[in-house]
Amino acid sequence: MSRDQLLKEIEVLDSSLTDLVLEHWNRFGHLGTWQFWFTFGFLLVPLIITVIFIDRKRIFQIAFYGYSFHIMVVYLDVFFTRNNFWSHPYHLIPYVPVSIPIDGAFVPVAFMFAYQYAVKQNKNFYLIAIFTATVVSLIAFIWIKLELLELYRGMNIFHIFLLDVGMAILAYWFTLLFLKLKKT
Repeated sequence: MSRDQLLKEIEVLDSSLTDLVLEHWNRFGHLGTWQFWFTFGFLLVPLIITVIFIDRKRIFQIAFYGYSFHIMVVYLDVFFTRNNFWSHPYHLIPYVPVSIPIDGAFVPVAFMFAYQYAVKQNKNFYLIAIFTATVVSLIAFIWIKLELLELYRGMNIFHIFLLDVGMAILAYWFTLLFLKLKKT
């Protein structure tokens, strides 16, 4: 198969996949379902909490941490979704293959507040990250039971926990690096 034929085949399959995802959303995940509103709540509530409770003195530092974490979550979600390790059967926007409420709000905000607490109270960030990853993993377990998250190919809650801890630490180190660069 030539390069052009292969690209055409990918385009056809990708179009078919998009059609199937849209059909699933129209039949099972539209605005009239509890799954839509439940996931919408996981987007809206963390964002409202952030606006109310974020430390305004350190807003850019905390937001930088959260943004760094968010970027990693999105890339990992795309990777694990495309490689069939997990899926989010219900989407707010059917054309977006990741869970916007989880990747864009709930998980990054949970870790932003963990970071904010550690910095503000001068606590050990690593221990707080482990605690936060435990809580987030418990929420993931609930999502699995509600069939809002499906795991495949040996993926389990412990893997999600490890991924969260790893991303939290990387975002922390990345933030420390930029804080150090700011001082020089």
